[in-house]
Amino acid sequence: MNMHRDHGRSAAATYQAGLAAYEEGRHAEAIELLSGIADRRSLPGTLARFYLGQAHLHQGVSELRLGRYAVAARHLSAARETNPTSASLSRYLLACHVGRGRFDLAATELEKALDRGDTDAALPIRLAHALARDGQRPRAIETLERAIDEAPNRADLRFQLGLLHAAAEDFDPAVEMLENAVRLAPSDPAARQHLGLALAARGQVAHAMPHLAVAQQLQPHDAYLALLLSLAAEAAQSAGAATSVDPLPVATAPTDDDTIATLGEVIVEDPDFVEAFLSLPASDVDPEIFAVLAMVLEQALERHPNFADLHYHCSRVYARLGRTEPAITEADCAVGLNPRYVQALIQLGRLYGRTERSADAIERLQAAIDHGGDYPDVHVMLGELYQAGGRPDEARSEYRRALTLNKGYTRAKHALAELATA
Repeated sequence: MNMHRDHGRSAAATYQAGLAAYEEGRHAEAIELLSGIADRRSLPGTLARFYLGQAHLHQGVSELRLGRYAVAARHLSAARETNPTSASLSRYLLACHVGRGRFDLAATELEKALDRGDTDAALPIRLAHALARDGQRPRAIETLERAIDEAPNRADLRFQLGLLHAAAEDFDPAVEMLENAVRLAPSDPAARQHLGLALAARGQVAHAMPHLAVAQQLQPHDAYLALLLSLAAEAAQSAGAATSVDPLPVATAPTDDDTIATLGEVIVEDPDFVEAFLSLPASDVDPEIFAVLAMVLEQALERHPNFADLHYHCSRVYARLGRTEPAITEADCAVGLNPRYVQALIQLGRLYGRTERSADAIERLQAAIDHGGDYPDVHVMLGELYQAGGRPDEARSEYRRALTLNKGYTRAKHALAELATA
């Protein structure tokens, strides 16, 4: 019985060491440790199997990024043993096989995904490409034809099948498929371009020109398309064919205003997008980056003035630019729209504290705590305001609350020590 207990403790200790290695990102070490106990019928063994699979996954992805495809495939295959239905694992394994040039294995992986009912719409296209690159062109064509039967209005499937025929210089079915793709997606420049090329290859240069012209109008800055169009016009002229095309509206490149509007809508959909910028360390390019971001937020607020999140993030950006008063105004708007907006209340407290409006700062920070913002840093800010205002008892109470919430909070410890010395 004692030997059994010792054995159990050894497995548990190994599991703990393996888990520690996993959490610290030492995945190779975690694999070595957890492999030794993963096959045991015990709680540590069961948990070890899960984390062993996760460690193999992370190690496999690391190897994949380094281009060590064979090593990556071994780790990812091991991960699959513990999680056979993982879609992400399938994609990683697929990348390994493609990187190694093993298109047969890539096709097998994609076929498994199709059999599992993977909802990735691009799956039939990727499978067809893998089969074609493995020399299985008839199966590639069959894959796309079957997908078209199931989704007859998908232009991308017909486009890819047209490309497949064109690559084999089988231009009659290529033209048919590409014409169908253009019918379904008349503004797709790639479909127009390749239909033009297929028609030209079939000797129908005059018929190719209108499609190349549309493609060039849709992408007016594409020099290659302009070259194709000029070559087609020259060939048609040499053959005595008409070279004029119907006038088309000139497509324009996105302007700065368009870009700003688009970015504004991204922020409206996901206001925390701004956090990615705010989390950047201070640098010399801050004025440029945050001036643009402020402009984006201002335009978004013109369209959505009642979005509290937009006002809050605009306040954060203004503060980063050193524009304290506009930052206060925007944070106040956020709180006006949502009086329980904890982060906006904290922002107001911080800004009022900077401008020596201590009473207003204390009021906003206390409101943040009352509405759920019972955070160590908020209590420390309150404590510092009380201390600066000559109210040591209230300050001491706030610092102690901060330490109750976070025993290792150095800032609160130092503040308490300073009060004790005073």
